[in-house]
Amino acid sequence: MPVSKFRLNTTILAKYRKPAARIVLFSAIILLPALFSVTSASDAKSELDAGFLSNWLENVTRTQEAQPHWEALLNMNSPRLTQGFRYNYSRQYFPGSSTLTNYGMGKGLQLILGENFEAQIGIPARIDRQTPKANSSGWADETLLGRYRLLSANEENGNYIVSGSLGLSIPSGGDPFSSRSNVFTPTLAAGKGWGTRQSGIDIQSVLSASVPDNNLSVIGVPVAWAVALQAHVFEYIWPEIEANYTHWYKGAYDGRNQLVLTYGIVFGKFKIKNREQLSLAIGYQEPEGTNFGTFSRGWLAMAKLSF
Repeated sequence: MPVSKFRLNTTILAKYRKPAARIVLFSAIILLPALFSVTSASDAKSELDAGFLSNWLENVTRTQEAQPHWEALLNMNSPRLTQGFRYNYSRQYFPGSSTLTNYGMGKGLQLILGENFEAQIGIPARIDRQTPKANSSGWADETLLGRYRLLSANEENGNYIVSGSLGLSIPSGGDPFSSRSNVFTPTLAAGKGWGTRQSGIDIQSVLSASVPDNNLSVIGVPVAWAVALQAHVFEYIWPEIEANYTHWYKGAYDGRNQLVLTYGIVFGKFKIKNREQLSLAIGYQEPEGTNFGTFSRGWLAMAKLSF
């Protein structure tokens, strides 16, 4: 979803409503499945010692071994289960010499908590908007996500994956960068690869809809279908191209369509120490092929520490 969704006219959105309570509630919801998928330790004391951490990381390794070892995508969510800390940056340009800079883009901590379950706790993005007449800045909404892996096989056994997820954006941000509504985003994602762990190509696709719990006539429901083609060349280079098509139902953009192409390259994973690995990426995006665009062009960057 392009960052420009924050350009909503927030003066007519609903009154801010207890975001802290919703953060706690949804965190509990997405973590509950994991509590039943992790084997209990023999007693409370053993769960707190180094052995518990070692067992958890061993389970993460086994979980990731059962799926393709592709790199993270620059803009599109991956169907794979991942673990680490991710930071995204973007800058979008608009007609009239206006810009919108997003520090964070809702990414953050990603944890594999069970054999087929991942939880994501986003860090609210810092937004900076500059126009010829005025500048403004503030925090965007908090985001949370739970992902469940349905099917998967690594490169030696089929090289594919299918997963589903449920995301939630909570209206914790400030004017004018909050939707002032809870937004639920169910997603179905899949991918298929050809090649080995050392080189090859893969295609990944995601279908999602972002549904607000109120102010539907203002916010609308964007339905997005994204497809990414990713290649692995040499050891650490992953070029990619992503196409993200969005159709809006109701809201300010009712009936409009937008196709955004993203061209990027990811470098990684560079081993730091033990399990720690670093990935870096940069890319360019712009609307193409449709008569409507929420922005003119933009730049993206990503840094991820996997563990």
